[in-house]
Amino acid sequence: MLHRSVDHFCDRMGNEPEEAQMEAALAETEEELSKYVCEFMEDHIQENLPESLQESSPLLQEAPQEVRCRFQRPSVTAFLEVQNPEESIWARALRRFQGMLRSLQQRCWDVLTWLQEKAAACLQAISSAVKAILGELTDLCSSVGQLFRNLIQV
Repeated sequence: MLHRSVDHFCDRMGNEPEEAQMEAALAETEEELSKYVCEFMEDHIQENLPESLQESSPLLQEAPQEVRCRFQRPSVTAFLEVQNPEESIWARALRRFQGMLRSLQQRCWDVLTWLQEKAAACLQAISSAVKAILGELTDLCSSVGQLFRNLIQV
């Protein structure tokens, strides 16, 4: 699908493209690539997430939608470029296309960072709860041990 997007971009550009045509082709291609990436992520999650987890956790049910939302947010980094009048439209298209791909990569990294932070926070909360229970059980064992020692002495 990703390679097909490149083919579609080149088709949209035509033989002798103009600047506006290139901008429109880039915008359409970026939207198309974002859609493909989101669909791939959702399919990959569904295929690789064990069935036992698919319905058990609200966090896991909401995560794919949140990932899609975060990925589809437009990049905050604007393209500030100095136009070289000697540069061909194809050279400029290549540079802009590569910039668009870097932007998509950065969004993937941003989503990955967000997911890791969410997972770490979730696991920290669970770990804290288990440690609290462990502490209570340890105290209970100590108390029960003391109680039985007192009963044995009587």
